[in-house]
Amino acid sequence: MQDSTPQIVWECPWIRVEERRFAGRDGNERSYYSVHRPNPHTVHMLGLTPDGMVPLLRQWRVPLQNWVWELPAGVCDVDGEKPEDTAAREMIEETGWSPGEVIHLLTATVSPGLTDELYNAYLCLNLERVGDGGGVGNERIEVRLVPFPQLLMFLMEAARVGDLVDAKIFAHITLALGKLDDMTRQD
Repeated sequence: MQDSTPQIVWECPWIRVEERRFAGRDGNERSYYSVHRPNPHTVHMLGLTPDGMVPLLRQWRVPLQNWVWELPAGVCDVDGEKPEDTAAREMIEETGWSPGEVIHLLTATVSPGLTDELYNAYLCLNLERVGDGGGVGNERIEVRLVPFPQLLMFLMEAARVGDLVDAKIFAHITLALGKLDDMTRQD
């Protein structure tokens, strides 16, 4: 038996939950539930100011009822807007810093057993201060500038003392370091 056509179990403007029926390895029919966004693409940015500082967010996350250290991020929810343009817009909204250059690093899955969300990692260079940041609407965001060479240790210490840290940051740091190394070798 092939996976069935998805049946919508529940939806709102931001997500929908789908059920698919499929045959398991044992041949028994089973249900699988997954979460989908209208557009699966999200953007996540590691930005660098000209003096090597990274705007890092401490954001209140309702599902966790807790603050989380994160990179600026957002959903691609503006019709016709390219992901790199969403990245630039979200960087300004959340941090108050505008990127001079937006470099795509990787598109990958986030939690493929639950959602179709695609993580688009960007490196934003030559940031220029254009506002206060802090997000829009219902977002509660605090912005802290951390020197890039100290970012990993800052996050490890935050986790050690019990702060929640978005694990994707660690992969993003690795991607950014690789890209910056490539760019240095090309000069």
